Amino acid sequence: MSRLILAIVLALPSTLLAQTFTYAPINIPGAVATEARGINNSGEVVGFYYTTNSCTEPIGEVQFPNCIVHGFKMVNGNIIKLMVPNSLSTAILGLNDYGDLVGFTRLKDGSAHAFLWLHTNVVKLLNAPFAGGNSDEHTVAFGVNKALTIVGGLWFYSTPQGSSGFVWKNGTFSTMDPGDTVSGTCCWSVNGISNNGFLSGTNFYHDFVSAWFKSATDEDFYPVTKDTDGTAVNNNADVIGYFSSGKGWFAKTIEASEGTNDSTEKKPAFISVAYPNSKATYPMGLNDKRWIAGVYTDASGVMHGFIAKPNF
Repeated sequence: MSRLILAIVLALPSTLLAQTFTYAPINIPGAVATEARGINNSGEVVGFYYTTNSCTEPIGEVQFPNCIVHGFKMVNGNIIKLMVPNSLSTAILGLNDYGDLVGFTRLKDGSAHAFLWLHTNVVKLLNAPFAGGNSDEHTVAFGVNKALTIVGGLWFYSTPQGSSGFVWKNGTFSTMDPGDTVSGTCCWSVNGISNNGFLSGTNFYHDFVSAWFKSATDEDFYPVTKDTDGTAVNNNADVIGYFSSGKGWFAKTIEASEGTNDSTEKKPAFISVAYPNSKATYPMGLNDKRWIAGVYTDASGVMHGFIAKPNF
């Protein structure tokens, strides 16, 4: 019997054997491209979509949209299209378990802002006071938790990178630039926050774009020999992101292998996140069930949203 089972397993396609997630696409009807960017513990998904091909993001530059886009929220498979009042462009980039939304918007008066869109339908525009005053630099909110703590960064239109990360709480902005005491470290962004306060993000560290995880005073940077972005974190200290090559990854409970007083950082084990037959996969949102919301590009380079559910 064991030989028969082994023969059946060996006969299965290698792609099926390696399938650690089950994937489903998200495409907004009538859109030319769709990006899924956040997912909460109820399985609600948010993101944005493009209505014209006149402006599309370069391949690999998915973190911050500088095209005109329209926001959406998906609840139980139903699509709700959302635009910040008086806006030309609305990119919804994160949400919490109450349905509060955050993101980036460009208004009809030409101004640009981060925003908090409460589930009570009140919209607050946010601008970090430590922004450089450069018209190319904008406040972008990427994540929000149940305590209404918002994370994000100052991002540039002209170059796909942040300049400084922030945490917003109770109306107050604070800079959050992990690793800023290391010479040559720059370009921070806080991209994810969990309900219990874990943070994740990206910066330039040791000559590479590096993903990072922060819990209280503990900071982890990974890897430091290959460019990678960290995009989200959940209550289990699971983290997600993608390498510059467009290969997505998931790392399970990255602090689990470290003792309470262990100062030696241990590299997490990366599990591949790859939408079937895609050119590139970008995991962007993560919930406590380890469901992932993200973006993949097809053979023609067109972006689509997706949800991935783990098989482990």
